[in-house]
Amino acid sequence: MLEVRNVSKTMDGEQVLKDVSFSLEPGEIFGLLGRNGSGKTTLLRLIQQILLPDQGGIFYGNVPLDKNPDLKRKVVYVPIRQSFYDRYTYKQLIRILKPIYPDFDVTYANELMNRYGLSETKKFRDLSTGLKKQFSLIVAFAMRPEVILLDEPTDGIDAVTRHDVLELMIDEVADRQTSIIITSHRLEDVERICSRIAFLEDHTLTGLTDMEEVKENYHKVQLAFEEDIQLRIREKGLPILDHTGVFYTILLEKQNEEHRSWLKAQNPRIWNELPVSLEEVFIAKYGGKRRW
Repeated sequence: MLEVRNVSKTMDGEQVLKDVSFSLEPGEIFGLLGRNGSGKTTLLRLIQQILLPDQGGIFYGNVPLDKNPDLKRKVVYVPIRQSFYDRYTYKQLIRILKPIYPDFDVTYANELMNRYGLSETKKFRDLSTGLKKQFSLIVAFAMRPEVILLDEPTDGIDAVTRHDVLELMIDEVADRQTSIIITSHRLEDVERICSRIAFLEDHTLTGLTDMEEVKENYHKVQLAFEEDIQLRIREKGLPILDHTGVFYTILLEKQNEEHRSWLKAQNPRIWNELPVSLEEVFIAKYGGKRRW
């Protein structure tokens, strides 16, 4: 389906992305994770062809997207802020978009606007943040693309609206096998809806894995020692999720027998293994350079 091949991009003399490659399967929700400034938005803009890569390319069914304008209609990008929509009402926007996207499903869009109680006559700029997110998703899904790129779709919205937005994504994937790439700092959302994730760090893509494997490969261990051994744990390179006095919560790879044996050799008074969340893996992966 969609494939990113060896994409690199430099902006303002600074390397943003280097040799990034991955493919997207039909009906998949793919989570793209990384700290602020890691290049997530740039990568989405490259896929949508708003920006062009310095090296590599974006392919759809082995056809370069930049060589086939018709294929570009199959890929829709929903940015954090839809400034283009600001001056228009829903009805005005439909009249603009329908000729551009021949498959635009007005009936479907109207149904969703009614379901979520969104105004068809109020200008986009006058909507709340949450309603703007719902509005943008409805319009994107109504374009009937095969791939949707969502940049922070649940950022800044309340719990009820978040639930509705996530359910809208899940329904779209289930009903039409639409593929979605999502960036989000709400890792509980990514954990809930994504089948695969990958991390953007040091300008490239790492840790591409099934969501279930994240939970299978790691667990957190709650430990208590006779004395504070923080320095020894740091020197061993073990990620500390929490630390109070002689009590520690440590992220441990299940297959790393060396680390497990070393921890056991420190004679902990308490050893309690618990399931791990995606947020805890993320903190351990990206907090290390800052925290330990």
